[in-house]
This record gives sequence, structure tokens and C-alpha cells, in this order.
Amino acid sequence: MGRKLSKIYTSCHTFQAILCTLLLFATPAIAQNSTGNIVSSSARPVKAVDGDSLEIGTTRIRLMGIDAPEYDQSCKDANGRLYPCGRQSADFLAKLVQGKTVTCRIHHKDKYKRDLCTCYVDGLDINAEMIRTGHAIVYLESSYDNLQKEAQKQKAGIWNGLFMHPRLFRLIKYHQKKALIAN
Repeated sequence: MGRKLSKIYTSCHTFQAILCTLLLFATPAIAQNSTGNIVSSSARPVKAVDGDSLEIGTTRIRLMGIDAPEYDQSCKDANGRLYPCGRQSADFLAKLVQGKTVTCRIHHKDKYKRDLCTCYVDGLDINAEMIRTGHAIVYLESSYDNLQKEAQKQKAGIWNGLFMHPRLFRLIKYHQKKALIAN
């Protein structure tokens, strides 16, 4: 029995032992395996939330070191036409993980209490693949800087036209929402 489960079990009073045992075995399996990684399974499927976030079961994961266009964000292609780059980023991530076992190595939690992770599918670093294909950019400083430079050079994904930095897009949306509430 894991350390967390044994703490719960030992805190139960004798007359509650049966109830506690039922609760322990009825509780869904903890998402982390013995190495501290979060792993998807048929019982804990993986789902792309947007271009830089996953859910494995009920665990929310933020892909560390990358920032993807927001789901409702549009970009301009090489011909100046608008396209839904945020949705395309989310769709690309969804295709990478669909039906696969995803393993996420936890680095730490962000301010929203999401696990910041590097995730892998079939040995492929998902975070790096999002940068390499131009579906995300480097968040602050990252080990993916060289991949981003190559994506820019190849005009991959969002680098094939014009886009607003996702952080700036979120900031503008925040202030627009705040102004609407104030009025």
C-alpha cells in the first residue's frame, strides 16, 4: 500500500476500519507511478485541453517550457489570411497523444497548481515536438530555444505568417474583460 494510502488507513478508528477499507479500494488509482511520473492508461485517458495543456484522468498538466496560441486565438498565414492557429495547435497535440500511452515527468507545480511536466509518447518529447513543428513557442527561457530557431528558419506552423505572442494575447483579453466588467 502506498505511503499516502497507509496514512489514511492508519488514521481510521477501529469501528471505521471497514468503511475506510471500502473507501481506499473504491478511490481511483493515484495518477503517479512509482517513479513520480504521471502515466495515462485506459482507466486514465489523456486529453489535449489546448496546445500546451493535457489532462490525464482528472490531473491537469501544463507542458513545461512551451507556450501555444490560445484556443480562441487567430494568426495570419503567409498570404495575410486569418486562420485558427490556437485550435490547430490543440488539434495537433490531440493527434500526438490520441490512443497512446503518455508519460509525463513532473518538474514542479505552477501558480495554478497544475503539474509542470515534460511529456513523452513512444519516446517522443511532446513539448519539443510542439516547438519543432511551429505549434508552440518557447516559454520564457527553455532548452527548446534551438528547436524554435529551426522552426522559424523553416517557417513551420505559426512561423509561416504573423502571430501575437500568446502571453500578450492573454494579457489583452484579461484587460478587455476587466474593462467590460468595469462598465
